[in-house]
Amino acid sequence: MPEASDAIISIHPGYANAILDGTKTIELRRRIPELATGTRLWIYATRPTAAVVGVATISDVNRAHPRTIWQKHRGGAGVDHASFMEYFNGTQEAVAILLAAVKRVGPITIEELREIRDRFHPPQVLLRLTNAEAEALQRLAKK
Repeated sequence: MPEASDAIISIHPGYANAILDGTKTIELRRRIPELATGTRLWIYATRPTAAVVGVATISDVNRAHPRTIWQKHRGGAGVDHASFMEYFNGTQEAVAILLAAVKRVGPITIEELREIRDRFHPPQVLLRLTNAEAEALQRLAKK
């Protein structure tokens, strides 16, 4: 298991807002690289927002069959059963990233992100940050 660090995750703006509002406490994925408990996850809301809008800490990561994930985490999934099953159709593993200490930041625009990482491009899934990039993002979040 990797060490806790910082990463940027791309999330649809509607789901990003649900996380920030506290109605969605779990991010669901079909696949994602290993993430350590304690990792700081910067929430990048995809277009039309196109900005980092929040930050959360990973409290746990569960990997299991989609039925098991639904039974255990449906209350924080932020989606209905039909949408959940459609998303996980054809897969034998679902990933539930449990989020804690959620905080709204920014928005931190793509232009600002490109000051941190030259040619920044929003990740398809996840982008790990160096310590220097994480510190720079933290400074932008405090503005």
